[in-house]
Amino acid sequence: MKVVKIITLILNLVVFIYSLYFIIFGILPLFKKKKKEKTFEPKHRFRIIIAARNEELVIPDLIDSLKKQDYPKDMYDIYVAPNNCTDNTKKVSLEHGAKIIDIKVPVKSKGEVLNYIYKKFRNDKSFDTYVIFDADNVVDKNFLKEMNNKLLNGYEVAQGFRDCKNLYDNWLSGSYAISYYLQHLFLYETREKLGASASINGTGYVITKKALEKLNYKATTLTEDIELNTVCAINNQKIGYASKAILYDEQVDKFGCSIKQRNRWNRGFLQILKGYLKDLVTCFKKHHTLIAIDNIVLIFGPIYQVLLVIVTIMNIIVTNNILITLLFGVVSYLASVLLALFLCIYYKKKIIPLLPAIFLFSIFLVSGIISSVIALIKPNGEWEEIKHIKRANIEEIAKNN
Repeated sequence: MKVVKIITLILNLVVFIYSLYFIIFGILPLFKKKKKEKTFEPKHRFRIIIAARNEELVIPDLIDSLKKQDYPKDMYDIYVAPNNCTDNTKKVSLEHGAKIIDIKVPVKSKGEVLNYIYKKFRNDKSFDTYVIFDADNVVDKNFLKEMNNKLLNGYEVAQGFRDCKNLYDNWLSGSYAISYYLQHLFLYETREKLGASASINGTGYVITKKALEKLNYKATTLTEDIELNTVCAINNQKIGYASKAILYDEQVDKFGCSIKQRNRWNRGFLQILKGYLKDLVTCFKKHHTLIAIDNIVLIFGPIYQVLLVIVTIMNIIVTNNILITLLFGVVSYLASVLLALFLCIYYKKKIIPLLPAIFLFSIFLVSGIISSVIALIKPNGEWEEIKHIKRANIEEIAKNN
């Protein structure tokens, strides 16, 4: 029993230090004043890339919102890359004014599609910056203008503000949105105030061709966005956070699909942990930067979540007091409710329709642990399609949000 107590103490210490890291670097910088950035005239020429698999229902809204950008029309173009489609994605994309990239090799994931496109346009000098969107997005009219400003303020890679297209549909879509608000405030905004780096979050980001060549980036995992974060960290490349470059993303509103989606994300994290940890550690030893240590901590996320389960079980065994564990659970639940409420107020969302998400946000977090356990047990798997069906134009969404 003594050995069990020692192991429990060590695991509790590991969980505490991991949690403390996010508290220190997530909360304290909020009190630091944000550096004011300059605004610029349009300079960057953007090539917008949309990888699309069976997205005929939603992709017209994205293309239409992109055509309404408050940015010179001759300084950006819109390309759709249909892949593995069995519907009319290509046809409706052409009808709404997008150009088409025909993928002429077998591809299984978004990362492989992007690899093909980056290689295809490597020598094309008619643009200097890629913009990456998912097909179910719609985009605020100032997105490109804000990204142009961000890049001209000294960044070569930047992430926009990812909001939710179906924010008020049910508790699950609302919980997804709250989780993104959590990242925006306590990870992206705080890191930028510290002069460190934000993170790429799947969609609504830009990367210059110059940076892409310098990083020699090629996606090899299920989570090409986190992989890009990692490659940036290894090369000491800062990622900016363009909080006024807003996009709206369709979130999963069915629990089974949510587990499947987050399981893929966690498997991607584990792939990156296996493939890049050594390089990240080497980078940290060389530069001693928050960028490197941030990414090391982040890719251990699934393992940390599993450790939480193990520590909870071991604490019950060691203390032999379920009441203490239940009390801790109640306190944790109330903390999640208060955190979710604070984030919704901070980002000026309608509280009443979000009450189910606020009160069930803890369920969303716990189910993330379930997907981490599944990923550790079954780390291999392929990219699986998530259906998108939510139709809405940008004016309607901006008004309702």
